[in-house]
Amino acid sequence: MPRQRRYAKRYMDMAREAILAGKSAHKALALALEIRPTELTAWLERQPDFASAVADARAELARRKAEARPAGVGRKSKYDPDMDAAARLHAAAGNDDAAIARELGISVTSLRNWREAHPSLHEAIQEGRDHWNVARVEDSLIMRAKGYRYTETTTEVSDRGTRTVTMEKEMPPDARAAQFVLTNRAPERWKSKQEVAHTLEVGLTMPDAVQELFNSIMHGADAAGADDAGDGQ
Repeated sequence: MPRQRRYAKRYMDMAREAILAGKSAHKALALALEIRPTELTAWLERQPDFASAVADARAELARRKAEARPAGVGRKSKYDPDMDAAARLHAAAGNDDAAIARELGISVTSLRNWREAHPSLHEAIQEGRDHWNVARVEDSLIMRAKGYRYTETTTEVSDRGTRTVTMEKEMPPDARAAQFVLTNRAPERWKSKQEVAHTLEVGLTMPDAVQELFNSIMHGADAAGADDAGDGQ
């Protein structure tokens, strides 16, 4: 069984070479990189550059296969099932149909026709967009839990005329958002609302408590992941 490895940028080139050599399927690619399929999935979700490189390589492989077809064979549609994975990753990066079509080397019309003719491609793009939407919500939730600064611009009208006023403001940490993040990201440590509420009663102010709880779980999770990876090598 492949051992657990830490991600490094060199894996982008390794993945590209493996895909163009025909090892495009998820399990085949994981085997070529000598990692577990679940670890490959994690890299694709957490390493945008790696995910983009894999998507580009799969799209290039699909184009090569399409161009290699004999004249008159399959020329009405260059669709290849390998494009599903590439389309999913491009959709997960927030690309619209026009951008996905451009990455696949086809027109928007062709992409839309393919989505109607090939359910697997349509589902792949939809899954990618669902992932992107969820990621956006998660990012917003984490920002709300930690608190953040933002710039507010208003227009004031007076007898002297109109002027634009820019102010730096701060949104304080939100205890409910922090509780939701903690209980879902690390349920083994924050199993219930009562446990989080009890921890908040140790004498810290609410914003400081939220910040400390959030930072501890996020930093602790990162450290644990690094330790686990080191042990596996």
